[in-house]
Amino acid sequence: MPDLVTLLATACFTFAAGIFTVLSLVEKPVWSLMRDPMSRRADDRMVRDIHAQLRRVIHLLPPTMMVTMGSGAVLLVLQAWLAGFGWFSLVILLHFGLCMSYLLSILGTRIRAVDLTPSDSAIGSVRTGLGQLAALHHVGLFTAASVAVLQVVFALTR
Repeated sequence: MPDLVTLLATACFTFAAGIFTVLSLVEKPVWSLMRDPMSRRADDRMVRDIHAQLRRVIHLLPPTMMVTMGSGAVLLVLQAWLAGFGWFSLVILLHFGLCMSYLLSILGTRIRAVDLTPSDSAIGSVRTGLGQLAALHHVGLFTAASVAVLQVVFALTR
């Protein structure tokens, strides 16, 4: 049973990392907006196109990711319990908890900033919202990928 739980948890976070990787690659032409919403390196038409693409999936992906990350969280707690709350299982839980605390604290406002702003709105608000959402996706990618790596290390060192 412990091996199955570890495998399922790793699968959840690997799946999440894959989704965040795809989102990050879609947003690659506008990565410069994460630091400077008015960056000249991001063309206005490209900004509007990517913003429109994200608005099309914005009601599908957050619930999918909530189920994936929520399932992963339950599995991490179960994994820690089955491992007798060993130090490494607690490190994984702590890391995940800290990352998710930060992610959840900014999630709603950043999703709404893109969802509630039409892609043909003033370019400043489109750029700002898109840059902030791209940064959120990078935090999600870091969280999911790092937990997946920790899970692999956990599995190999048991």
